[in-house]
This record gives sequence, structure tokens and C-alpha cells, in this order.
Amino acid sequence: MNKDEKAEKLHGLQIFFVKSFFISYILIIFSSLLCILLNDFQMHIAEKFFQLDSEDFNFILFLSFALWKILVVQFTLVPALVVWCMRKCCCCK
Repeated sequence: MNKDEKAEKLHGLQIFFVKSFFISYILIIFSSLLCILLNDFQMHIAEKFFQLDSEDFNFILFLSFALWKILVVQFTLVPALVVWCMRKCCCCK
């Protein structure tokens, strides 16, 4: 592989990870809005099927969104930044 092929491959990877980050973040925002709008319905379902009170349900909801956001950043934004650094610093000069 020559330098131009490496640069093109890294550029494609960077575009992939950045698009993946934006799509994932839009999904988080959309899901958050749905949780806000449908909170009573979701709480009723959780009480009916899982015997969770509102405090436990809110804890699980906030924890799952926090973990989801951490995973999105870890598996999309961090690789995009690493590929960007590789393009700028290592093999494409």
C-alpha cells in the first residue's frame, strides 16, 4: 500500500465513524424525547410487567441512557478522533 491508498482508506474510516457518531447521537436524542413524552405509559408498563416502582424505573432509565451515551462515545467518537490523528500525524504526510 502506498501513502495515497492509506490516506484514502483512513479518510473513509473517519467518515464512517463520524457518520456513525451523528446517527447514534440523533437516536439517543430521539429516544430521550420519546421517554419524556411517554414517561407515564412506560412507567405503567414497567409496573405491570416487572413490578417496578417509579424510583426504580427512573434509575434504570437514566442508567441505560448514561451507558448508551458512554458506548456511543467510546465506539464511534474515539475511533474517529484516533483516525483523524493518524491521518494528521502518522502516515499521510
